[in-house]
Parts: sequence; structure tokens; C-alpha cells
Amino acid sequence: MTPHAGYLQPYFAQNWRLFAPSPVAQDREVLFQASFAADDGSAQRSPWVNWTEVELDLIHHRLIGGRAGYVTNKLYTPLSQRYRSLGTVQKGVADATDETAPPDWPALRAAMEGGGADPARVAAFLTYEQATARLATGVVAGRWPDRRLIAVRYKLRSHPVVPYAQRSGSSAERAAARPLATERTSGWRSPTPGGDDERRAIAAFDRRHR
Repeated sequence: MTPHAGYLQPYFAQNWRLFAPSPVAQDREVLFQASFAADDGSAQRSPWVNWTEVELDLIHHRLIGGRAGYVTNKLYTPLSQRYRSLGTVQKGVADATDETAPPDWPALRAAMEGGGADPARVAAFLTYEQATARLATGVVAGRWPDRRLIAVRYKLRSHPVVPYAQRSGSSAERAAARPLATERTSGWRSPTPGGDDERRAIAAFDRRHR
């Protein structure tokens, strides 16, 4: 990928698991939430939208045909890794954004780069944050088209599978043996809409597969 095509990375990056597959060790999900402006000016939150479930519906019900990696699978690992690469101060800035007045992207970058932070790490983190916020904006705008959107955020949920030694037990035993899920919720991000064609495509996909 050329340096000038870096904006494509969140959607088209490929890892080596394609060539060296390993057993799935966890269920990974990306969920979106919106904050809308109520008539009285207060903020009202939407329910969480499990977008990974929507994408998986296509795979579950398409027995013949192409297989494209679903978007949230490509986003999950970089979102996790690039967040972990941040310093404590930068994580605090990223997590503490205002629901009713989230910073725009230049302002968030400037705040995170303060205090001697590594600009390259901040830029790498924000590349995936912005891509995720753009997808989240399209999803929630399609579900609630008549609401005034003021902020979006995402949640990463990881749920390890039942350990191999316990997989032959009863349903109750397998449920008891399965490790607890872990979650990380992002800070609030400024709505980041794509073009009209993108918005219509996301809404149409959502209607077909939720």
C-alpha cells in the first residue's frame, strides 16, 4: 500500500491469518451508540447497535458466493492495538470527550499530541477512530434518520470460547466454564458522515441483515 493510500488501510488491510489460520479463540464484536439532541436540549442515548451481528447475518445466510472479510473484523484488532500503544495521558484524553460537544478531529488530535506524545502513534490511533466513527455515523443515521445526531461512540466486546477440555459438558457446564467477556467503550466522537451513496448503502444493508 502506497503512503498516499493510507486512508484505505482500515478497510483493506490484510493480516497473515489468511495463510496460517488458527482456531477461533474468542467472539469479537463492535457495537455502536448514538447521542441525540432532545427537544429540551438534553442528550438522549440510543440502544447499542451490535454491528458485527448485522454483518455476520450476511455470512450465515450466503452459502454460495464470495467471501469478503467483514468490516468490524478488520477494525477490531487495530482499534485494540493502537489504543494500547497510547500513553496514559493520551488514553485519558481519548476516553474523556464530552457527549454533548465532542471535539472535532483536529481538536482531538491536538489535545492528544500535547505533553510530548508521539505524533505517529496518535495519528495511527486516530486513523482507525475516524474510520469507525464514520461507519457508526452511517449506521445510527440510517436507523434514526429523524433525530439530530450530536455524538457517536463504539464498544469492543471480546468473549473467549469455552476451553477445549470443557466442550463435551452439558450446556450449563459449558456456560459455567466459559470465561467472562471483556469490553472497552470509546470516548464520544464527532459525527463523521460519508457521502449520500455510502449512507444509502449502509442503511440498505442494515435493513436486509438486522
